[in-house]
Amino acid sequence: MKRLTLLSMIAAPLLLNAMSITEAVQKSVTTHPQIEMKKEDHLAQKGLLGRAEAGYLPSVDLSYAVGPEVTKTIDNNRERESLTRQEASAALVQNVFAGFETEYGIKQQKALISSTQKAVQESANELALSTTTYYIEVLRTHELLNIAKDNVAVHKKYLSQIDEKVKAGVGRSSDYKQTLARYENALSIEYLAQQNYDNALSSLERIIPGVAAATDLQKPSVGNIPSNNLAELVEIAMKNNPKIHVSQADIEAASAAVKRAEAPFYPRADIKLEAYWNKNVHGISTGEPSFSPYEEDSGYNALLYLKYNIFNGFADKAIKESNQHRLLNKHSTLADARKYIQAYTEIAWQTFESTKEQLVHLDNTIKSSGETVADYEKEHELGRRSIIDLLNIELEYNSAKNRKVTAEYDRLIAYYQILAYTGKILEEMSVSVE
Repeated sequence: MKRLTLLSMIAAPLLLNAMSITEAVQKSVTTHPQIEMKKEDHLAQKGLLGRAEAGYLPSVDLSYAVGPEVTKTIDNNRERESLTRQEASAALVQNVFAGFETEYGIKQQKALISSTQKAVQESANELALSTTTYYIEVLRTHELLNIAKDNVAVHKKYLSQIDEKVKAGVGRSSDYKQTLARYENALSIEYLAQQNYDNALSSLERIIPGVAAATDLQKPSVGNIPSNNLAELVEIAMKNNPKIHVSQADIEAASAAVKRAEAPFYPRADIKLEAYWNKNVHGISTGEPSFSPYEEDSGYNALLYLKYNIFNGFADKAIKESNQHRLLNKHSTLADARKYIQAYTEIAWQTFESTKEQLVHLDNTIKSSGETVADYEKEHELGRRSIIDLLNIELEYNSAKNRKVTAEYDRLIAYYQILAYTGKILEEMSVSVE
């Protein structure tokens, strides 16, 4: 009892300091560059909305020019004149009709803004799934490593025992060689388990720097899923998965681009208000000494400009057809996303349910195998069982423990996959994306 209390006192601070899986996901979503990239894309598209809306506003231009001009024209009787020419003007142009280009340009840009905003959620959703997967893999490989180490210790114990018997002349050399082979195999499994554990740590470190060991993490447990019915889960996934939302927004943007590409097939109408002032133009003088020797002219106008392009080398037709193909591409992307999400939701659900049943039988197997190991050890002491018999049952016991760890963590991963594919992982874990 005192030993148990001491171990509890030592372990308690470690558990308090360990990172939970929710904290890991929140940290990755908050700090990972992948999310920042998506956010910057979203801000960039928001900034371009003003450019699209500018089509509804007038443009105002002020112009001034000055410089020497040498002329010899009919207006000045072809007499050479060298003057300093000046020109100034102010013009306001308001578009009246541009073939709905501005209207669909704004729709396209708003759809792109929506797409990039949803892409932030999609990236956070995928990053959350990656984080939980790597997190769980660290815990899984650590447990498998501990089982491998225990297995090596058992083989080493039996190898030592049979070595003593062989040296004493009461054991068989073939049993020793067989035990040695199994011991070497157990060592190779341990090295592989260590490699897998180290690799899992490195993978998690890429997403969450600072995790040095499995003891830095808390083991999660299976929680609630959106539905216990596969058909309902697929339906929820089709409605909530961010990948679907991104594809739908991309289709809206592509549809608007197709409509926008039709603008050049319509006439364009603009109203232009202009005022101008010119001095020293045309090289004309009045010929009267009492007046300024240079001519000035000024004026203003208000004109309606109509422009209708008849032919431009099929460029507008090519752009329209290109946008139509982009629209078809986005529809295909959405169809592919739906198939992908449906398939992987079904796989996750099947794994989630199958491993639940596996764990019941594996627990029974481990219990029976553990009891058999204890019985074999007693029978070995009575001379009824050989060390090879002990190794055989230990192999069965060890295999059952490995299968249980694998199934247990497969179920955990499937749980988080279901949450991710249904678009619920961030909500279920109360993780915010700012």
